[in-house]
Amino acid sequence: MIKQVLHNIELSDICEEEKKELIHYAEQLYSIHCPVIFDVDQLLLLFEIKGDELENFVTDNTNRYFIRKKSGESREVWKPNCKLKSIQKWILKNILNNIEVSNCSHGFVKNKSILTNAQVHLHQEPFWVFSTDIKSFFPSIKKKEIKKIFVEIGYSESVSEALCLLTTANGILPQGFPTSPSISNIFFRKIDEEFQQVASRYSIRYSRYVDDITFSGIQNNRSLSLVKKLKQIISYTLSRYNLNINEKKTRLMKNKHTKIVTGLIVTSQGVRIPQKYIRRINKEIYYCQKFGVNEHLKYHGLITIANYKGYLVGLARFIYMVDSVKGAELIKKIQDLEWN
Repeated sequence: MIKQVLHNIELSDICEEEKKELIHYAEQLYSIHCPVIFDVDQLLLLFEIKGDELENFVTDNTNRYFIRKKSGESREVWKPNCKLKSIQKWILKNILNNIEVSNCSHGFVKNKSILTNAQVHLHQEPFWVFSTDIKSFFPSIKKKEIKKIFVEIGYSESVSEALCLLTTANGILPQGFPTSPSISNIFFRKIDEEFQQVASRYSIRYSRYVDDITFSGIQNNRSLSLVKKLKQIISYTLSRYNLNINEKKTRLMKNKHTKIVTGLIVTSQGVRIPQKYIRRINKEIYYCQKFGVNEHLKYHGLITIANYKGYLVGLARFIYMVDSVKGAELIKKIQDLEWN
């Protein structure tokens, strides 16, 4: 395909200087396996969008709603319709997935998960784990930073602006777009590098799962002062990118405290699932076996719940990821229930 693109440029009646610029532009994008898009008209044609619709295209093709978090606060979620979602998935597959992210990132990265994130922090006892997360992570990433990502990939200012408009809402990175996790990982790459340098300097470990930041190390008489310094470094570094620590979710786990990393328990023997998840699914399966699925749901006022089987299987697969024997046993029990 690139040969045809370059051939068409050579055949065009533009001046030699412009030809050189276009050839360089195309070759740069092709070298990183990104589609060659010369201008906004080509982009609009590709996505079948009218030029005068682009500014309002996202809001016109998105359903916005709010969900209540455990803290009582509300989270804004943007759900794209089929047309916009297919465009964003194209951008994700053909552009964003070709851009390297930090090795420290484990969220929405191929062959990585909350398990690989937790495994980074396996130490011999005694050890400590310091975790925090970023307040309003996605909405804190603004349009200007997202456009910059596309420019740094190699797209022109105008094409980058258009790609940015198709992946943002109200000037921010929204929760709910298929492109948002990947964009956040690319945006955070420089911060990941800074935090990894800090970890190397102090002979400790660092990982990130979306907005969950974790450091850990062997416990000694300097650990407490190191963690205080770490918190200052994290806060200062994030502030340079207009991000803030979530104080409510900041904690140090040391001594005999249970060390939890992205919902999993980390010990010197390995990573395991918290018992509360196993108890929850065993309880659900027990009542379904004893009273039948429909009666169980009726009794608890859940008869209208959508895809209850999928919910149970999802819990079992979460357990399977860490404990394949236990997870497989639970999946079989769920499949054996009377679902008719």
